[in-house]
Amino acid sequence: MAAAVMALGFIQLPRAASADVFPEFGPTQVQIQTEAPGLSAAEVEQLITVPMEQDLLNGVAWLDTITSESAPGLSSVDLVFEPGTNEQKARQAVQERLIQVAGLPQVGKQPVMIQPLSSTSRVMMIGLTSKDVSRIDMSVLARWNIKPRLMGIPGVANVVIWGEQDRQLQVQIDPEQLRSRGVSLDQVVRTAGNALWVSPLTFVEASTPGTGGFIDTPSQRLAIQHVLPITKAQDLASVALEDTDDKRLRIGDVASVVEDHQPLIGDVTLGNGPGIMLVIEKFPGADTREVTHAVEDALTSLQPGLSGITVDTHVYRPASFVDTALDNVGVWALVAVPAVSVLLGLYFLSWRVALISLVSITMAEIAALWVLYLRGSPFNMMVLAGLTIALGAVIDDIVIGFDRIQSQFQREGRRTDERRSVSDVVVDATAAVRRPAFFATLILLLAVVPLVFLSGVGGAFARPLALSYALAVVASTVVALTLTPVLAATLLARTRLGHRRNPVLGWLHRGFDRIGPKTLLRPGRALVAAAVLAGAAFAVWPQLDGASPIPALQQRALLIRVEAPPGTSLPEMNRLGQAATDELRALSGVESVGAHVGRARESDQVVNVNSGEFWVNIKSSADYGKTVAAVHRVMNGQAGLDSEVMTYPQARLDEVRDEDGDGSPVVVRVYGNDLTVLRQQAQQVSKALAQVPGVVRPTIPNVVEEPTLEVKVDLAAARNHGIKPGDVRRTAATYFSGLPVGSLYEEQKVFDVVVWGSPATRSAPQNVQGLLIDTPSGGHVRLGDVASVRVTPYPTVIEHDATSRSIDVVADVSGRDLNSVLDDVRSRVQAMPMPYEYHAEVQSDVAHQQSQDLRIAGLAAAALLGTYLLLQAAFGSWRAATLVLLALPLAGVGGVLTAFAVDGIMSIGALGGLLVVLGLAVRNLVLLIRGYQETEPRADGSVDPQRIVDATRDRVGPVLLTALATAVAVLPAVFLGTVEGMEVLHPLAVVVLGGLVTSTLVTLFIVPALYIRFYPSPGGVRRRPTGPEPAPATAGPAPHEAAADDGRTERRAAPHGGSRRRRTGRRWAVGLSAAGLLLAGGAGLTACGDSDSSSASAAEHTDQPPAEIEEVTEGKIPHLTLAEDTVKRIHLTTEPLRQAPLDGVGPARTLIPLKAVVYDPEGKTFAFTNPKPFVYIRTPVQLGQFGEHDAVVTSGLATGTRVVTVGAAELLGIEYETDGEHS
Repeated sequence: MAAAVMALGFIQLPRAASADVFPEFGPTQVQIQTEAPGLSAAEVEQLITVPMEQDLLNGVAWLDTITSESAPGLSSVDLVFEPGTNEQKARQAVQERLIQVAGLPQVGKQPVMIQPLSSTSRVMMIGLTSKDVSRIDMSVLARWNIKPRLMGIPGVANVVIWGEQDRQLQVQIDPEQLRSRGVSLDQVVRTAGNALWVSPLTFVEASTPGTGGFIDTPSQRLAIQHVLPITKAQDLASVALEDTDDKRLRIGDVASVVEDHQPLIGDVTLGNGPGIMLVIEKFPGADTREVTHAVEDALTSLQPGLSGITVDTHVYRPASFVDTALDNVGVWALVAVPAVSVLLGLYFLSWRVALISLVSITMAEIAALWVLYLRGSPFNMMVLAGLTIALGAVIDDIVIGFDRIQSQFQREGRRTDERRSVSDVVVDATAAVRRPAFFATLILLLAVVPLVFLSGVGGAFARPLALSYALAVVASTVVALTLTPVLAATLLARTRLGHRRNPVLGWLHRGFDRIGPKTLLRPGRALVAAAVLAGAAFAVWPQLDGASPIPALQQRALLIRVEAPPGTSLPEMNRLGQAATDELRALSGVESVGAHVGRARESDQVVNVNSGEFWVNIKSSADYGKTVAAVHRVMNGQAGLDSEVMTYPQARLDEVRDEDGDGSPVVVRVYGNDLTVLRQQAQQVSKALAQVPGVVRPTIPNVVEEPTLEVKVDLAAARNHGIKPGDVRRTAATYFSGLPVGSLYEEQKVFDVVVWGSPATRSAPQNVQGLLIDTPSGGHVRLGDVASVRVTPYPTVIEHDATSRSIDVVADVSGRDLNSVLDDVRSRVQAMPMPYEYHAEVQSDVAHQQSQDLRIAGLAAAALLGTYLLLQAAFGSWRAATLVLLALPLAGVGGVLTAFAVDGIMSIGALGGLLVVLGLAVRNLVLLIRGYQETEPRADGSVDPQRIVDATRDRVGPVLLTALATAVAVLPAVFLGTVEGMEVLHPLAVVVLGGLVTSTLVTLFIVPALYIRFYPSPGGVRRRPTGPEPAPATAGPAPHEAAADDGRTERRAAPHGGSRRRRTGRRWAVGLSAAGLLLAGGAGLTACGDSDSSSASAAEHTDQPPAEIEEVTEGKIPHLTLAEDTVKRIHLTTEPLRQAPLDGVGPARTLIPLKAVVYDPEGKTFAFTNPKPFVYIRTPVQLGQFGEHDAVVTSGLATGTRVVTVGAAELLGIEYETDGEHS
């Protein structure tokens, strides 16, 4: 099954899994766009936006905020819904309101609800250029052939045509020519409209064209179809004018009928000249690479019909970045995982261990990816980060598992009786190590729980990271419990794992013996080191830049947003853009440049023609940093253009962030209708804020304005000429904006027929004043005679918040608490009088962020409390839990210092690196403390420092191996650098390398020393039940400990600070616990012999020694008799041997508690029996199979015999020490 999962993962996931750069980070949003060609921003606001907002869309179910932008010719209303709202339900609720749109003024096209788009919606940009095909013909191909084909591709949400020049039949009129011919504008409009089958003008007959009908003959029915004879400009020009005395007068006699295009709202520059650009946008969750390949295949199939047109599919192609990123990540994985496996194999001296490690690591990661794939989650940068962060836990699971298996094999190799099977050994080792690791795993999962509850952009990025991390950790645990033991039992059955001397481990132990005891037994050094680490962290952490946690992508497609002064014309913008693109293309590292200015229908830009975007592709062979710097220099040298260089994903991320505010501590938003009054009220608010203590630099952001021709009819003058204000507007609109009078239907295409002013009429602003208006009497009057025409500033884009115009007054805070300042500002603003329909609201982007931070802090505190409780549950000790909890931040100090030294940015990658380090620290410390708790305390219950040193020494190998393996895993990411795909992994790897240093120091030196320092008193350590191995309950080294490496026996024989004499015969070292027992038992020997006031009890204790040995026949083990006071001090406990199945499985056998078993230096097993009060006999016992808490007795003791289960090690020490005194 595991092989099948891995095989399917390698084959299926690369082809089927969706891949993208960022996760979906935008809110649930619906956008309504209404095209209104020819209307100014103020007219769009008044005639379209306000009715849409206030009458139709405000109050939609689940609506959170409603904002709008009114630009020249476009109304865009954005509805953001409450977090968690289903997008389809939101769109349905909006669509129900749009049914009532028929009540809007007929000044624009029908409102369009934009398709749901991905956060980074632009999936591809295609350039069309030709030397032979006109842009009008290319636009026809794009609109009627290419776009429908691409819209049918799964995942494509929209195809926007930039630089489109719609084919139109235009009746271009000149007012002077009409007057000379005696023809009115109305005659031309009616004639052109009635010449067509269908007209949108309700005052012409063509508005109701009628139907052809049919004729029934006796045998068949014949439909009647009328064929429009007008197909080109000459045909329309030959139509006779209506209502004229001269029946020979045609439209072509009074106007120029031509084939041309609509007034442009944007344009495109590709290479050396103009072109057309197709922007492909995708649905949320659509696979970038899959959509790209499908679009390219569709264009290939359309290529035969695109003769003479050059198609460039690389104007912007993010799939190239995704492919390169996946390749780089693949290189890292192909180097890192095998390298880790080889390292583990070398350490354990077994190629089988390397193979098992390779399979286990791969299986854990692929299993997590499979679950994500089945959930429909795309593979992106955050998923990759989560899987990489979990890699440390995956490696540690393998290390601790094989370390325990090796120890069990060593023990089995020293047994003299029947040995257990390999599978039993592996299962017991796995079970023993998974119990403490289980608590560590729960802590790791708990650490990422707060990320799931984050909101906004941060939550959108954190959730996939947390999910992938949790899945990988859980998958690793499952693999460690199932696959790894099975492979170990199968592949290690005939190996000698654990029977060879490990030179690396011996070298590590000798190194620890030189510095470990000196450091651990002097806790003052540990306290100083902890204080230094804490001080360094406190000094560096505030200086790290965490404002931009999302790293900048090394994408070789740059986006340059440019803006010319407001009011810049489209021809001038094209000239500036062409000059800039020429300089950019001349750079050695630039491959191609494309640009679009203004906007396009149904596009993602709500701007005027003075704004644009350049798309620069950098050569794959060019130096990325140098080329980007050169691009900056070129754009900074463009006079008249403000520019900003970025990547498209970063631009989209900034846009979503900007929706949450600009980060100002104090924001007072003044609402109202008239811009002049709004500015006045904003000035008053600014003055009021300046008087509030703590408020500094109150400012009013500038409103971008552009010159606009304002026409205002003089009612008296118009009345004198018999015309109405509407006549003036309609005439001017026809000449300067165009009036659609009908459509041509040709080969499944539809083209507009428009009556429009001639180019000469529309060429100069003064022509507006000189425009001739028809009067009812048949005469004409100049527009300037009945209306005033002046140039006045108007906002380029009019923005609404909560259906109203607004102006912000922003300020900083200094010297006072923000909440106190906001309270004073609210009081001051509420006391200000304002005109009717005007009001102000106090907001704070910083206060909002602080509330979010407070929520995050609450979640983190809950996670911290949960971690504390889990540590207490793991140790059974509040003191040990407190020690570990306080030590964890110290473990990550190295990562913090490394992040500060490298770039000073605390990015997502750096935070992920800290999570790796802290995760490893948690796992190491849990296993370390559990190992301490399994050692025997002294007789008074205090910690034996030498046993802590010994237990720490036993963990040196696994801790250093895990650290080294993790470093090997991330090291390739360091060498790859911040190339495509490694923007998160590189800082993560750097922080991990630094953090592993302090994490290892904290685990092996600081925590053990502090443990010794803060656990001196009785009751300070509570011994927990042991696992299947009897070593923790022994008085001397177990068989596997005696020869585990080439330094362990010597370590047992010599404590720090010097050598110890070895007694002859049976005398051997039992550690400082025996000495502690002698001190406890000899308390009565602290005689007051020189005191006459000695009590009888004291004399009694002085006469009776704490322990004595009965002399018996040579070769027999002597009986040890203890004083009653000594027995009470030791708290000796005995239990009878019982008949029961081992671990509840199999037949009933004589069982002895593992706590009662002791070993001598030759590996023989004994137990102390208690035949009568205060008498204890060390009796040999032969053991068979081992269980979790008991072992099977094969000979030596009978069922019912009472054996010492608590205090056996102390009895052994007393026996040898007392025996030494008698010898």
